[in-house]
Amino acid sequence: MSLYNPFLHRTPNRGAGKWMSGPYQDRKKIMKILCKRAGVKYFRFHAIRHAGASVMDACNVPIGSIQRILGHENRKTTEIYLHSIGDSERLAMNIYENARKNSHMTLTQEGA
Repeated sequence: MSLYNPFLHRTPNRGAGKWMSGPYQDRKKIMKILCKRAGVKYFRFHAIRHAGASVMDACNVPIGSIQRILGHENRKTTEIYLHSIGDSERLAMNIYENARKNSHMTLTQEGA
């Protein structure tokens, strides 16, 4: 029994007249396929790097540590990745999270 592996794909090998299995050679192609299969809007690996750097920055991880994690030689390059969240956005997220938790608690209590 073979397990499904989203990081491998099958392609026809016209010269050999058979199907070949192997890893994707193009990250863009694999991300498009994985996003489609997951039912989410297409995004690139770079978006994950930006989001990770921003989350670490918001959690007060030193920029030097973020720089090393991202593998940047220049601090200015790392700073480009950081998208600081302002106070109004942070307040909005807190309000949303509290409302979501309260809503979930109400639904749980009603179901009991």
